[in-house]
Amino acid sequence: MRMTALRLCVMLAFNIMTGDLQVFCQDPVKVASKNVKVVFENHKVRVLEVRIKPGEKLPMHSHPPHLTYTLSSFKGKWVGPDGNATILEGKPSAWSWTEAITHNSENVGTTEIHALAIELKEPPRKQASPGPKPGAKK
Repeated sequence: MRMTALRLCVMLAFNIMTGDLQVFCQDPVKVASKNVKVVFENHKVRVLEVRIKPGEKLPMHSHPPHLTYTLSSFKGKWVGPDGNATILEGKPSAWSWTEAITHNSENVGTTEIHALAIELKEPPRKQASPGPKPGAKK
């Protein structure tokens, strides 16, 4: 049963990354409500405040494409459904972009992880074709 759920999460994550579905395996607000709060939401974005104390671990969850703004120094470990782990260290006032992702999170540092995640609700638009350069003659 657990393996079937994991396979479903991997399949859904692939579909999210390819733009086929706008669904989530697990909403971080639901699986880690003590650590993740919605601080703003409208029809285009959802802003999450994330706080993870040293030693805390959040269960597997998913995000659509999103920006992250860190509010503290941190050292965190993220593990995807395939078991691949990434350890990152960050500083306050840093921005990062992440495509759709499914992972668990763990604070492996000595300070609280405090960040804002700005999740996009709409799929990215196709890139516009380049027009003529300003001042170019036709």
